[in-house]
Amino acid sequence: MRIYSPLFYKASSLLCALALSACSSLAPHAPLPANGDISTHTLTNRLYQQQIQISGRITVHYQQNGKEQTLPGSFEWEQDKRVLRITLLSPLGQTLARITQSDGNALLEQDGKAPKQAHDLDQLLSEALGWTLPVGGLRDWLQGFMPNRTGQRIALTPEDQTLQADGWTLRYASWHEAPAFPKRIDLDRYTDEAGNVAIRIVVDQWKAP
Repeated sequence: MRIYSPLFYKASSLLCALALSACSSLAPHAPLPANGDISTHTLTNRLYQQQIQISGRITVHYQQNGKEQTLPGSFEWEQDKRVLRITLLSPLGQTLARITQSDGNALLEQDGKAPKQAHDLDQLLSEALGWTLPVGGLRDWLQGFMPNRTGQRIALTPEDQTLQADGWTLRYASWHEAPAFPKRIDLDRYTDEAGNVAIRIVVDQWKAP
């Protein structure tokens, strides 16, 4: 019959604690959840940001003169309560267009061309770029919000993956987890000017004060 000293029990307890700690530290990190795996509570408790900076990638498919066109690039989005500024960039980082909207007036600037102003920004972009960008709706959609009938912004949930708004079909393909924020949005709409317009937006970074 063996008799173990109190020192033996203390040493055994210490070794067990160290072993458990090591196992915990070596456990793989859980993968980022897809849009359907983020809890409804997490998404519905988000707050709309009046002042925000967003950057990411954009790919546009449209028709011009009966031919399919594809325009890949990136974008920078900066807004506050009064002013919205959008910069569209080529894959090489060259500025394709600068858009400014404030107090119901829109300004489009392109290198080598005279600036254009209009009250209807969507129409202005359609005429100048050959495809339309739903800037007004994207103020809400980029943050994962949708206005209800009273104009109040409602935070979208994982169940709201595909929606109809302003003539567009929106599909939220994926979300960032922490904090919860749309990662990829697919937009689709038929237009008389550019046929079927399909826009894929991937949000890489965003910053709110």
